[in-house]
Order: sequence, then C-alpha cells, then structure tokens
Amino acid sequence: MTENSGENRLILYFARHGATAWIAHLDNMRLFERAFNRAGWPIAWTEDAFNPRPILVFGLPVGVGIETRRDPVEVTLKNRIDVEPMILCLNRSFPQGIEIVHWEEAPNTKRSLMSLVKAADYRIEAPMIGPAYSLTFGGGRRVVVPWTRKGKTREIDISSRIFETYNIDNDSIEFKGGAGSDLHLRIDLLLDALVCDGKLSPEDALGARIVRKRVHCDFMS
Repeated sequence: MTENSGENRLILYFARHGATAWIAHLDNMRLFERAFNRAGWPIAWTEDAFNPRPILVFGLPVGVGIETRRDPVEVTLKNRIDVEPMILCLNRSFPQGIEIVHWEEAPNTKRSLMSLVKAADYRIEAPMIGPAYSLTFGGGRRVVVPWTRKGKTREIDISSRIFETYNIDNDSIEFKGGAGSDLHLRIDLLLDALVCDGKLSPEDALGARIVRKRVHCDFMS
C-alpha cells in the first residue's frame, strides 16, 4: 500500500547519526519543518490565528548528543500522497546524517503520539562501562541519584526505570529503559549513577556514545 488513508496521518521513523546528533530538540523540529517544506509534503497546519504551526508530533524528544535509529514522528497531511517517492524526496531534503527509515499509518486513536510512548532501547559505549553497570546494578539493588530542577532536589530511583538488560560487554551496554510520562529514564542520571556507584570515570561518562535504537509505543491503547 503506497497511499495513506483515514485521517491522513502517518508515523515516520527517523535515524540520526554523526554531527546531527548534536542538534537540540527545538532545532531538530525546525529542521524537519523546513525539510517537509522543501520536499513538497502537504503538511496540515494548526488553526491558531496568531502562530500557526505544522502539525508534527515527535514521540520522544531527543537530547543533545544522542543518536537515533528508529524514533517516531507523527505528521498530519492535508491530502493523500504516494508515500514511498515522497519519502525519497524528503530524505534528499535532510542534511547528511538524518533519514526516514520506515513509515506506517498512524493508529486510529485520539491519544497523542507522546502519550503512547512507554519505553526505549539504548546502547551506550564507553571504556569499561560494562563492569561499571554490573557493579552499580548487580544483585538487583535499588540505585538512587539526586536530581535538581528549578532549585528543588529530589531523589530518583534509577533501577526501577531500567526494564530489561539486553547485553553487557566491557565497553558497551544495551538495555530497555522507561520513556515518556511514566518512569522516564534520564540517560544523564544513569551515567551519574555509573560514575558514583560503578566507578566509571567522569571523563568516559562525558564522552560516552549514546544511541537510542528504538522507541516502544503502545498503539493498542
């Protein structure tokens, strides 16, 4: 099937790597808006009279320095399109390092894409991060780190936000962590825990390569 139907909504999955991983989320949104415009996509706009915006919804904001492999963004269209050739045009409109790798029709739900995000798969690479991860979370113990926001500090239970560990090597770890509104796992706090409890060097934590391999959405809700 090459044309979308129903409410004219699509979910596109994008990858970014290299220098584009250092684009901040708001700049990333503007980059997508310009790329859709250059590629001739019939994007629907909000009806706000003072500040109309293209109707694009990113499932999960991407932090600075994080690569992605399959992050979802929902786009609402004014009319049907032949999707495959339009994606080719869109990929040519992106800077090197960003591309659409998959697409599907949006589910028939009134819930926003962001509310459907439940978890994300990550791979983090840094020297000796595997032993640091095992030392920090070994034995299933509770790991708590402080988080300060707007002048207020509270304790965050990191261990409860790691749902599954896929693989541990000396210089890499792969796991599923909470994402979205429920039990969201902040990768910076995870790295803080690995430095504090796992003896990972602060320099290696700062230089870690972070790849979000997949975002898990509950489309059945």
